[in-house]
Amino acid sequence: MSVSSILSYGMQSMQAGMNRSAIAGARIAGFGASSDNSAMAGSMVELSRGAIDAKAAANVIKTGDAMLGTLVNLRA
Repeated sequence: MSVSSILSYGMQSMQAGMNRSAIAGARIAGFGASSDNSAMAGSMVELSRGAIDAKAAANVIKTGDAMLGTLVNLRA
């Protein structure tokens, strides 16, 4: 797997995590005072999953960047 594909995968995963969080956040914002608590809890879980996905993707990007830096240093 090339470094560029690792970085690309990390960016795609970051976007997916952010989309998941945005959708869940919109659902949470739309709940009223008399809303179903289980639906609210499910949306809160999705919001947390989105945050975890984005954090994992950030680590993939960080690792890919470090690998690229190492390769550049080896070539120099």
